[in-house]
Amino acid sequence: MATRQLTDFEHVLLGMICATPSSGYDLKGRFATTPLGVYQPSSGALYPALRRLERKGLIRSEAASAPAVRAARRRHVYEPTAPGRAAHAGWVCMPVEAATVSRDLGLHLMRFVMMEPLLPRAEVLQFVCSLRDALAASVADLERFVATSSFDNRHAGLALDHGVAIHRASLEWAEQTIATLTPVPR
Repeated sequence: MATRQLTDFEHVLLGMICATPSSGYDLKGRFATTPLGVYQPSSGALYPALRRLERKGLIRSEAASAPAVRAARRRHVYEPTAPGRAAHAGWVCMPVEAATVSRDLGLHLMRFVMMEPLLPRAEVLQFVCSLRDALAASVADLERFVATSSFDNRHAGLALDHGVAIHRASLEWAEQTIATLTPVPR
């Protein structure tokens, strides 16, 4: 199954389930109480996405058997299948495409977060280096555009300055992360 057939939200959801089998209620709570909420398109999107992942064979659900779950509506705990784990690993390992770095920076960072239990440090470093290179190219392009453009609308220039500052800060983070993760020679 090609991981590109999943939405960004489905990838994040699958990654969360790969990290910790969870009920829909548990997942809702994590989206509601953590920064992960930015990846949920709407509160009504969770259960349809879980059903799609289940139909694709990437997760399976089992009714919770705890005594506290006697209500008419039983909670289902979702866990990844082997193809689900493979799809998740494939998404996490996808190379950074320079053309998507601006649009998908948050998703690239989410993939970085999900790499730790899956990949050796050398592969994580390779990913962060590719992210750094894409960010450096993006910053250079933005700076070139600013240097060669004049703006009739002052707000447009100020908004572009914000974009440049965000990309520079992300580039600095990538460089610091590479330094932190690079083994110190003995």
